[in-house]
Amino acid sequence: MISIQLRRACAAAMLGPAVLAAGHAHAEEPASPLTIGGAIRFNYVHKGWQAEKPRGFVGLDTVRLEVKYDDGTRIASAQYRYNRFPEGQGGYWQHFFHHGWVGLRLADRSTVHVGLDKVPFGLLPFASNNFYESIAFYAGFEDKYDAGLTYASAPGKLEWQLAFFPRDGGSYGGGDNTAPASNRYSYNIVRDDDEHGYGTGQRDSERNTLVARVAWHADTAIKQEFGASVLGGEIRNGAGKDTRRNAIAIHYRATPGPVTVMLQAMRYRYRTSHAPTQTYGGLDANSFVMVGGFGYPYPVATKGDIYIANVSHDIPGTLGPFSGFKVYNDYSALHKRVGSYGPSRQNVAGVSFSAGKWFFYADLMMGKHHPYMSPDFGGLASTAGQHDRWARRINLQAGYYF
Repeated sequence: MISIQLRRACAAAMLGPAVLAAGHAHAEEPASPLTIGGAIRFNYVHKGWQAEKPRGFVGLDTVRLEVKYDDGTRIASAQYRYNRFPEGQGGYWQHFFHHGWVGLRLADRSTVHVGLDKVPFGLLPFASNNFYESIAFYAGFEDKYDAGLTYASAPGKLEWQLAFFPRDGGSYGGGDNTAPASNRYSYNIVRDDDEHGYGTGQRDSERNTLVARVAWHADTAIKQEFGASVLGGEIRNGAGKDTRRNAIAIHYRATPGPVTVMLQAMRYRYRTSHAPTQTYGGLDANSFVMVGGFGYPYPVATKGDIYIANVSHDIPGTLGPFSGFKVYNDYSALHKRVGSYGPSRQNVAGVSFSAGKWFFYADLMMGKHHPYMSPDFGGLASTAGQHDRWARRINLQAGYYF
């Protein structure tokens, strides 16, 4: 053994420093800080309340392109999406920025972002496991992106974020059968649309939103996170009578082994200044605001509490080419504190898994007074008595990510 080591040492000495330097340079050749990727996703959807499509329908969901840059100090990320849905799901399309920001990673590993960035509120990065997320998403409090400045502390036991968003995420393009102000990814307060909305004449928009979030990671045998978030901002109504909106949330996440539990409770309030005529169906004009995304607006109660309770289980091993199995049940509810409006509920039981660059969801969704899980499209504000039962929606998705 010793003689073999000596021969190797002598050979290395005779090869000379030039060869060794070349080998060293090759071993440490840096990767490019720029990466380009994207995805294409397809859905099968069955709506239990849609009699004209008893077998459901299959169609394109999303095509997206993403660019990232990270050289250790300078960082950036942008993603643009194109959505097209089949006739059974509205037969509409839009294109929009999902996000787009540039930033710096500071010496202490904290970061600063400027641009269209995720609003740091509540459970992050998502308050859900399933593809359609939680009721908080449809009310504008989950997976939301606005334009502004965000600071995030360095990773550690105690983390915090502070952000200021002068404007919302903006609206982009879509088909003739969509509401222009609602052609966006994030659900924001938007002006109503006479042709593809409710014709209320409301012209509200979000401005000057300040958000603060803190999360403490407990040093225990079980991974735990305790957090709180606050949000405040303006509502501009297009008539020179600006009002305020605010929200507060507390959240908890625990991961005992392969199980993850996510809990969140939040309360929000929108103060509005609508004329009595800016309404529909005889409702109090200040009991709802119009919130829009993915091409269409709908009413949301101006005061409410949102509760989220999710549990998931990661299953190890493989099944043929498939792996990364996660089974979950995500429950969320919106209890409205205005107008004697009935609650909205959502429950999604499902499984996600992958195979190489493919990722799959299989979800059984149940909803009541929900714009995507029941026929009661106005259900996040007033509710329709004929839609008081739970409705069913099945979603199967296959996505290729590159």
